[in-house]
Amino acid sequence: MCQTQLISRDIIRLSTRSYRQRLEAVSSNRYETVRLARLNHDLEEFYELLYDQWNTVTESDYQILAPQFRIMLKTLKELCHTCKQMPESQGLNKQIERLEKNYAGIYELNSDIVNFRMKANQDAEMKSLLGRASDVMKTLSV
Repeated sequence: MCQTQLISRDIIRLSTRSYRQRLEAVSSNRYETVRLARLNHDLEEFYELLYDQWNTVTESDYQILAPQFRIMLKTLKELCHTCKQMPESQGLNKQIERLEKNYAGIYELNSDIVNFRMKANQDAEMKSLLGRASDVMKTLSV
């Protein structure tokens, strides 16, 4: 079982920050690079936590996390889009690239959970293939 409460709390916290920062950027047409850098740092830490935990996510865990992931990913995507609309003179390009990479990484990890944890548990052939692949990897590492 994964650390559902911790992951859920982080998703909510990061989604809320992303949404607030997007509103700020839209309303003032000004966005501080340092705020985006801090958000990126926290997203990278969240990615590490999720990466460490993704293999232990159960179906019941994911039923809790899935709606939160959808909102978070949508919010991050919208923040990326908003930041791209900002004038280049604000110097956000490097942080926007970082934000896009963070979005892509979290999106991909969420897809992996769905495809290789949730669907694989329901698909006997996939479960068998993943089991054999795991056995092969164990023999290669010895």
